[in-house]
Amino acid sequence: MSETSTTQTLTEVRGDLVLAALCVGQFRAPCQIEGDRLLVQADDALAQALHALGLELRITAEPFTPAPLFAPEQTLLDQVARGTAARRASVHVHASHDHDVEAPEEPSGRGSNA
Repeated sequence: MSETSTTQTLTEVRGDLVLAALCVGQFRAPCQIEGDRLLVQADDALAQALHALGLELRITAEPFTPAPLFAPEQTLLDQVARGTAARRASVHVHASHDHDVEAPEEPSGRGSNA
């Protein structure tokens, strides 16, 4: 997060950051992720939810660069214009299967498609 934007009033969240991130994600709020805290554009409802989870909240004013997956579209467009945007998502899927069941045998010989 080398590029920063102008100073904004934000909510600093400390504590269980996984729990905090899940809550922030439910509210679809822009969020800057750091090693020991989250910086969030939190409305009253989100702040109340984070507080109810027992997280430490503090209002702060500092530069804000939200994570690309949470960034508002205008922020992403600005980052693309500067050449700093990176929105990545990956999917990893496991098919359900049973190792104890033998696979059916393949038919031998020539078959017909008719």
